[in-house]
Formats: sequence, structure tokens, C-alpha cells
Amino acid sequence: MGGVTRSRWWQNATVYQIYPLSFADSDGDGFGDLPGIIDRLGHLAGEPDSLGVDAIWLSPIYRSPMVDFGYDVSDHCAVDPRFGSLADAEALIGQAHRRRLRVLLDYVPNHTSDQHPWFEQARRSRTDRYRDFYVWADPRPDGGPPNNWLSAFERAGAAWTFDPDTGQYYLHSYTAEQPDLNWRNPEVRAAMHDVLRFWLDRGVDGFRIDAPHRMGKDLLLRDNPPDVVGLRVPTQTDERRHRNLDDPFVHEVLRGIRSVVDGYPDTVLVGEVGLHHPQRRLSYHGASDELQLIFDFGFWSNPWNAEAFRRSGAHLRYESGQVGWPTHALSNHDISRHASRYATSSGSEPRARVAAVMLATLPGTTFLYYGEEICMTDVAVPSEQATDPNGRDPVRTPMQWDLSRAAGGFSAGTPWRPVPDSGVDVVSQLADPGSLLRLYRQLLRLRREHPCLVSGSYHDLAAGEDIYGYRRDHDGRCVVVLLNFAGEGRRATPDLGGRPSTAEVLASSHTTVAPGSWLELDNLELAADQAVVAELRHERR
Repeated sequence: MGGVTRSRWWQNATVYQIYPLSFADSDGDGFGDLPGIIDRLGHLAGEPDSLGVDAIWLSPIYRSPMVDFGYDVSDHCAVDPRFGSLADAEALIGQAHRRRLRVLLDYVPNHTSDQHPWFEQARRSRTDRYRDFYVWADPRPDGGPPNNWLSAFERAGAAWTFDPDTGQYYLHSYTAEQPDLNWRNPEVRAAMHDVLRFWLDRGVDGFRIDAPHRMGKDLLLRDNPPDVVGLRVPTQTDERRHRNLDDPFVHEVLRGIRSVVDGYPDTVLVGEVGLHHPQRRLSYHGASDELQLIFDFGFWSNPWNAEAFRRSGAHLRYESGQVGWPTHALSNHDISRHASRYATSSGSEPRARVAAVMLATLPGTTFLYYGEEICMTDVAVPSEQATDPNGRDPVRTPMQWDLSRAAGGFSAGTPWRPVPDSGVDVVSQLADPGSLLRLYRQLLRLRREHPCLVSGSYHDLAAGEDIYGYRRDHDGRCVVVLLNFAGEGRRATPDLGGRPSTAEVLASSHTTVAPGSWLELDNLELAADQAVVAELRHERR
């Protein structure tokens, strides 16, 4: 990716994902809420001890029966009472903007709740006005589902549920309580565009779009071919295709969404395009008229391996700069936290520190999941509390603010999910100069301020076994990043192209290497799980 002058706020932003049920509870009912988020904005921006992120992304806050914890929306233009009120949402947007924090909402366009008024009307009669808002089909001759499509959730089984009152099946890509919308109906498009305008008029800065690839379905509802019929989630990178998703029609839908959002300045669309096939995923940028940002599923799926991270996302880094922009994330509300996935017998933090350096110094937009900055891990949830329809409860537990207090400082009441008795918390890490939280603060400040990280290029560096190395250049300056993925020491030998190897340390995962110290990078001993960010000596202007 060549040198690019970034002019859009999101191109070098660090976006912090908040799962509202689990961030901060203001009223003691055990559920996180919007006033609680407002109370904790100082953790994120605008205070001397703030993390220093640029935007927040809120998982769904809309009215919902909570079968899929907000992703089953019953009213897109109302806030669920657990989170507060519409006035609270407007106050949060205003307070965030005063701290120069942008606000992204989750937009859930593929489906609604079965308790949404549209669906309640649709299932009354085959001739109801809202019937065609959803996807209905007659049974097969044997009475079975119309085709062999599967829900993305194994526990949900088939993607069809029979409605005995009207004698047809309705489609649901997730749970039976989440019927799929029919985006081929112009009335659906108009109604869902109005949802975007409702929130944009209240000042939101964009949307993370949930599962946009699912909006494109085969018009004839044909069976999936045998080679993919058992694949609930499209993990293949070859040319096999599903018919229940990624139909070319989806690009027409996304162009319509983008045209609405483009009517509001400085907004952005981020797509959760659940395709591992790089070219198909890239196609969701369109001709710069669909999604500006797309999550890289390959990046967060990597094993802990230097070469895997070097290869993964390279396609996005080198090509999406032409029409889109690269993104980097390692954790979110759907996958095991990377502090758990990459943990070793020596614990979670060593690799989490390397990951922090990588996320802060790669080009593009970085996404952090709440608690990532303190090395939160998955938390065991008793079976009687584990009610998520796809088993994701352990990655959605309450933020650990202060473990010396009841419920970890999350709530004055009983939290909706358990908080561990010991481990990491914000209060302890704020008091520790060598903590992961302090490292993140340092790295994000560097990411915002250093010219090479703000507007520099990206070039891989051959740097030695188990070491992922790259450089970022701008206006004669050069920052080198060296990440040791081995559980033991490695000698770094980066190819600097004949440049002098003397470099000033800007940041390090190890407190034994202090910022401001000098190293020789051409023969550097890196300790196990050590990362260094250093600037090559240059003539200061």
C-alpha cells in the first residue's frame, strides 16, 4: 500500500466496540445501559487517563425481545427500555461528540424480530400488505421445507419455520424468531432507508452493518449445491458458492444504503461481510459506492504465527486501498476473545501485548472490543445463565472496572452475566505504569500523532524466523515494527535496504526497553513475545 494522505476521519481511527448490556450499569438492575456508557466515556476519550480512541460502535440498542440479545429488532427507531430511552441515546451521541468521539450504531438489515409489527401483520394472511416484507414459500410436496438451506446457528437447524395459520414456511438465516426481510421489495428498502435517516438525523456518524452478505438470496430459492449444503457459515476460499447468501443482487441493495448515508457528511459504513473468499469480500466495496470498510475475517481467524499474519489481509492491504480501506480486529462479540484464543501456559498477557502493538501500527482502521485493553478473557458462564442462541455468552460478560468492588464495579445489583472474582481490571492497570492499559494508551497516542503511522506507507520486511516485520514511511522518516511471535528469543535481522540501522524506540511491549532508548535493528535480540516500534535515525527538519 503506497503512501496515502488520509483525509477521512475513519481511515486512521481506532474504533472501540461497546456491548451495551455489559459495559456499565447505571441503575443497578444488572444490565448495562446508555447512562452507564455516558458515565464511562472518560475511560475512552477526553480525560488525562483516557484510552484515546476515536469512535465507539454500539452493538444494538433497539427495542428487542432479546432472543438474540438485540439482533432481533422489534422497533428500529426506539431504544430498548433496558438501555434507557431515545433521549438517553441522543444524550450519549452529544456527550461523545463533545469528547470528539464519533458514534457508530449497529444496523441489522437482514431480519427483524418475529415480534416486529411488520411480521405480526405479515403472518396474519397471505394477502396482507406486509406479507412480501419477508420471504415466504410453499412446502415441498412431502410437506418439508422449501429447500435445503440451513440457519447460521446450528441450534436453530434449518433456515425455515412452518407457519400453520397460513400454510407456508418463512425464511430465517438465524433463529426462528428472526425472520429474514425481503430486500427485493421496494417498500422494504424504503422503510429500512428511513431507519438510517432516523439515526443519522440524530447525529450518528455511521453504521456497522450486520451480515450484509445475507441480504442477497437466490431469487428462485433453489437448493444449495451438495458441495456447500452442510456449511452453515461460508468459510471456503475456493469458487464454491451458496445460494442463500452473497447473491449479486446484494450490491444493488448496498448501493442504495450508501446513497442514503452519503447524504450526511463524514459518515461511514462498516460491513460484517462473513465471506472468507478475498475477492468476493472485496467486491462489497463496489466502485467506491458500497461499503467503505469491511471486516477481515481471515485476520482474526489466524493462528498465532508470524507468517500467517503477514499473509492474512495482504490482499486487503494492497488492493482495498484502491476503492476501500483495510481494517484490523482480533476480538468481537461473536468470537472468543483473543486473550483466550492465544493464551499459553505463561498466561494471556505476553501475546496480548504483541497484538496491541500490531493493531496500533498496521495501516487502516483498527477495532478494539471492550475489555481488550486490559486483557479480559472469556468467562465461564453457568448453564442456567448461558442463554445465547449460539453459545457466545463467555465473550459478552461485564466490563471489569474494579474487582475489589461487588460485580467488578459494573453494577450495584446482580450482573446479568457473571464477573470473575479475580483477574484484570481498569483500576489496577491505571495504577501500574507497566500495564497493558498503559501500553495501549501510549500506542494509540503514537498512532494518532506520528506522521509515519498517520499517513505513511506499508512495506513488509524480511526480518527472521518467527518475526513479522514491516516499515511505515513518510516524508523521509521511517518507523520499523518488529513482532516476535515465538515463545522464545529470536534474533531480528530486518532488511532495511541499506539504511543505517540505528533507531530510537517509540514503544515496546516489554518495559525493559524504554521509549527514547536507541537500538541497532540489524542484529537485534528480541525476547519471547516481544514487539518493538522504533524510528530509524534521520536528519530532523
